[in-house]
Amino acid sequence: MTAKAAARGAGGAAIRVHDLNYTYPDGTAALEHVSFEIEKGESIALVGPNGAGKSTLLLHLNGILHSTRSRGAVEILGKPIDPKKVHEMPKKIGIVFQDPDDMLFMPLLADDVAFGPINLGIGKDEVKQRVKDSLLRVGLAGYENRVSHHLSGGEKKRAAIATVLSMDPEIIAMDEPTANLDPKSRAELIGILKSLKDEGKTLIIITHDVNAIPELADRVIVLKKTVIADGTTREVFADSEMLVAAGLDVPTIMQFFEVLQAFGYPCDVLPLSIDAAVKNLTQTIENEAGHVHLHIHKHTHTEVGAVRGKYQHHHTAADCPE
Repeated sequence: MTAKAAARGAGGAAIRVHDLNYTYPDGTAALEHVSFEIEKGESIALVGPNGAGKSTLLLHLNGILHSTRSRGAVEILGKPIDPKKVHEMPKKIGIVFQDPDDMLFMPLLADDVAFGPINLGIGKDEVKQRVKDSLLRVGLAGYENRVSHHLSGGEKKRAAIATVLSMDPEIIAMDEPTANLDPKSRAELIGILKSLKDEGKTLIIITHDVNAIPELADRVIVLKKTVIADGTTREVFADSEMLVAAGLDVPTIMQFFEVLQAFGYPCDVLPLSIDAAVKNLTQTIENEAGHVHLHIHKHTHTEVGAVRGKYQHHHTAADCPE
């Protein structure tokens, strides 16, 4: 756990999962002995290959699914989930599904954002204010009377987040928030998630967008029906062999610096983001009196081939001459 997360964790755990198991009615095992703890204010990336149980786990966190043989395996804000009180869960944890159309079903966007607070029994004036504030936080101020299904893909994603923010949960869990977005919409959505993180919201982000994780997550949990890795973002991405074996990837900038190492670039700690890469390059050039020396040896093309092959990039000998 990072020092920042430890400091936040003084308030206690937001989520505790202990020995959670779940098997679908057809006999397919989705989750096996899953255990982890998330402190209040932490931002967690949950990664894993398709079929790893990530979405199934998410549905356990708000009580939509519950395991009959792991009763009490999930605690939210210090209390076990009561299947008889699932309707109260949105006040504690909000789930943003991958497809925003699953969350936008009312005639107007204001109705969609108001739906949750109304069902929580919140007064009319307070609901109206929450709708306004929530849309403002996601960059959709003035969209109250827009038809949800006429919004762009990026706007729909932000609108779906607004429907959760209007219930003011302490924990927000999102399933593939940046999927299928153009670069501008992706950048806007990442900015919204970073602002929620800075506000102290506890975030759980299921994603295959590994290049976004260093900006958003303090910690990464790797799930493949069970937890196979859990650590800081750097610790988990540093174990590239584990990630590749699990069918996952590491940030592109990290792969690039591995290639640079094969050419003799001095880099003991691989950067995870563009900002970290710029800092690394600046420090290296300053330390080398303005010069970086790269070399091609007989073994260089073999080392480059090994790096590219590890991440399943196609290459030929001509890509790296001796």
